[in-house]
Amino acid sequence: MNKEEVTVIELLPKIYHHINLVVRSAAKEAMEQLINGKSPKGPSMEEDFLSAEQAASFLKIKKNTIYSKAEKGDLPFYRSGKRKLLFSKKELEEYVAKRKVKSLDEIKDEVESYKTKR
Repeated sequence: MNKEEVTVIELLPKIYHHINLVVRSAAKEAMEQLINGKSPKGPSMEEDFLSAEQAASFLKIKKNTIYSKAEKGDLPFYRSGKRKLLFSKKELEEYVAKRKVKSLDEIKDEVESYKTKR
């Protein structure tokens, strides 16, 4: 047997050691991401939440209107510290969806549906 020839049995401890290092490194990175408020394979907190300026841009309204709607309870928000407000992009999308104005056809269909149920 040459010096260059290595058997599988001789390689197994090295392979095990390498796999162990890779798994430990990946686990450590995932834990650090969780501690820092990021999911390992998902969007970060910054991607999920918008500042007031970003929310205003997203909804195409003025920043003052964002603050007014938040104060009145029309818009759901989260506090980051004492003064900074954060808005969930998903909740803003739901807010827009709830405010949909129905077409005349949709209203007529609802009236017919209501009449047939009675």
